[in-house]
Amino acid sequence: MLSAWLSVLRIPTRIIDKRGTKIFNGQADGLQCRTLEIFDSFGFADRAWKEANHMVEFCMWNPDGEGKLRRSDRVPNTPQGISRYQEVVLTQGRIERFFLDHMKENGGLEVERGVLPEELKFDRGQAENESEDSYPVTVKLRHLSDDEATPAQNNTSVPDGLFRSSLAKDDTDDLIRRSQHKGGETVRAKYVVGCDGAHSWTRRQLGAGFELEGEATDLIWGKDMLVKVCEQSILNKQQAF
Repeated sequence: MLSAWLSVLRIPTRIIDKRGTKIFNGQADGLQCRTLEIFDSFGFADRAWKEANHMVEFCMWNPDGEGKLRRSDRVPNTPQGISRYQEVVLTQGRIERFFLDHMKENGGLEVERGVLPEELKFDRGQAENESEDSYPVTVKLRHLSDDEATPAQNNTSVPDGLFRSSLAKDDTDDLIRRSQHKGGETVRAKYVVGCDGAHSWTRRQLGAGFELEGEATDLIWGKDMLVKVCEQSILNKQQAF
């Protein structure tokens, strides 16, 4: 999303991605109303709206007096009047395609695939200088081979275009060690934005004082909720006996 705005503003930008391909199957496929409103500001909300499955209502399931799961209630997914859109579900791969097309149409900005940052340094003196010629961030980039840029599959034999799940340890450090013999380049920049998730390599390069804020968990929300419902159903059946 940041890159999309930078492309519109014609700000010189490079986007690098260690994956050799775009995402095809997603891990974050839900779009809230406000997200669609942002897409509308980019001009491609209609593409998402036409392709997506619309979330009309939620069905609540609870165990009855005999311990059997029954549908207990139906509620609207989106309260009336908060937006001209409602929540929808669309694969993350298609959402990424909308952004890629948008960047290409606005300035021609593209993602450089198979490129990995291996070192980041920040010059505080240059940052405080604030001149147009000041580029306080230095990043060393490593160009990966095709094999190294091929995603490790997410516990499946079906190719999904993804690196490991965010629940697993990131493999950036391992890729850096294995590709040290290959040629790289050095880039100087005014700003660097690391969109590399919970195991952020970028955050670790900044050293002490930059920690992940908030709560971390190894549970997947949907799976966790299903397990809790099943556990409650089993408990009720045991009590009935």
